[in-house]
Amino acid sequence: MLLFDLLRAPAGSRLVRTDFDGSTLTLGIATTHPNASCPACGGESQRVHSRYTRHLAEEPAFGHRVSLQMNLRRFLCPDPGCPRRIFVEPLDGFAARHARTTTRLAQAHLAIGLALGGEAGARLAEETAMPTSPDTLLRRVKQAGARSSPSPRLVGIDDWAWLKGQKYGTILVDLETSEVIDLLPDRDATTVSTWLAAHPGIELVSRDRSSAYSQAASEAASQAQQVADRWHLLKNVREAIERLLERHLPVIKDALKPADPEPQRVDASPEGEPEAAMTIEPLPQESPAPPTPASARHEAALAKRQRRVDRFERVHELRRQGMPIRRIARELAMSRKAVRRYLRRERCPDWRPGRATRSGMDEHREWIDARIAEGRINASELHGELAARGVRLSYATVRRYLTKRLGRAGQTRPRVNAAKPKPAPPPSPKQLSFDWVRRPEKRTVEARGRLDKIRAASPDLTVALDLADEFTTLIRKQSTGTLVDWLSRAEVSACPEVRHFAEGIRRDESAVNAAVTMRWSNGPVEGHVNRLKTIKRQMYGRAGFTLLKARVVSVE
Repeated sequence: MLLFDLLRAPAGSRLVRTDFDGSTLTLGIATTHPNASCPACGGESQRVHSRYTRHLAEEPAFGHRVSLQMNLRRFLCPDPGCPRRIFVEPLDGFAARHARTTTRLAQAHLAIGLALGGEAGARLAEETAMPTSPDTLLRRVKQAGARSSPSPRLVGIDDWAWLKGQKYGTILVDLETSEVIDLLPDRDATTVSTWLAAHPGIELVSRDRSSAYSQAASEAASQAQQVADRWHLLKNVREAIERLLERHLPVIKDALKPADPEPQRVDASPEGEPEAAMTIEPLPQESPAPPTPASARHEAALAKRQRRVDRFERVHELRRQGMPIRRIARELAMSRKAVRRYLRRERCPDWRPGRATRSGMDEHREWIDARIAEGRINASELHGELAARGVRLSYATVRRYLTKRLGRAGQTRPRVNAAKPKPAPPPSPKQLSFDWVRRPEKRTVEARGRLDKIRAASPDLTVALDLADEFTTLIRKQSTGTLVDWLSRAEVSACPEVRHFAEGIRRDESAVNAAVTMRWSNGPVEGHVNRLKTIKRQMYGRAGFTLLKARVVSVE
């Protein structure tokens, strides 16, 4: 009975039977209310025409599916003029007409569809004992529609890509609640103007530098204060600096060019002496590079060899103490056969199973060792000499054997005439502009060094970068200056990139000044754009506008 009470069945219902087959709990419910209202005329009727059983799926109980078998009645309408003669008693608030699930289960399916979409949501519903099809989940999402919200005061507007570079839509976010208000199918000024005109209570519009959004806000919401997004302003100034650096690229390359190596010093000969008497003093040679550390595999092999040597010496030590072979084997956890093999030898054996292979160079080992002693370690030359002597071995065999003998002699083969590595190319203007736009405390040491060299290379670059730095501190609210003062100096700058950027700021001065003085920005809008992209990818980019809008502007 407790489970039936939790079911919150329609008033006047009673539980008539229960059944559990191991996976599904079936509850038989009969309605007992004496009368019902006709859905067409509203008349109350007590005349029962017939009965039938309606099957409904309910939310799971204890991890098992729940099926309801509702024994419902058909009534005769008492009004002779009513177009409906027979009607079924309704289950208001419990199940919709013609539905095969209860309202609670439909709400659970809706929540799954909003969160995961069709295919993924259907898999989760199956695992949680609420099985349904992907199409049903998506149908519930579309039937629920987008959330209706009161007219907002502060709105953020941005575009989002249907197909990047080709087709775009518009997203609108309430900056006070950080919730998506609406989704528009395009980013035309006319569409945005129509939406703004339908919401006359808007007091502030945060937007990017798009002319379409600026025009729409000016036409349909002239009373609203427009705010240019600070991130887009930083993006615009970075692009201006990138163009500046591209124009000064030769100067920048010279400033960032790595220093050439110092040439050898040549002592001039005294006057009258021939040039042959001139001496060349080589530069001091660098100390030899430290030996390459052994690999982890080689170190493990050496450690294993050392353990074997220690065990060999221990066997001989215990035998000298008069301990029998059986006890030695038990003491060292060895077989008696291995103990006897150790005792027959004076030195610890170095077994390398599968590696004791002979080489065709073994019979020329003394000749190779003699050449190594003479300092002749060029594998190509030695291969040529062996070929002249009638030895038919490949160059790879000679080189491999020479490397092996050099290793045993404690030598290494130097790289003769090795090409010097190419110097790293200088950073591109785009990379340098990103180095510049970062906050000074977040720049790397290399980036700071490059920017200092660029400033030192050209006074024009220094002046332009200083002006751009002042603008970024204004946008980041780290300066006590004003936008008006900065514009007065930037518009007369000798740098055309800075001057052109300042002209664009002047045309949008009111919105940019609001960005400098107010706290509102398009940050929440950008976050919802990322969420929208995630939802699109969940549905593999095949969602229509209605379904996408329902999931992005979801019901609460």
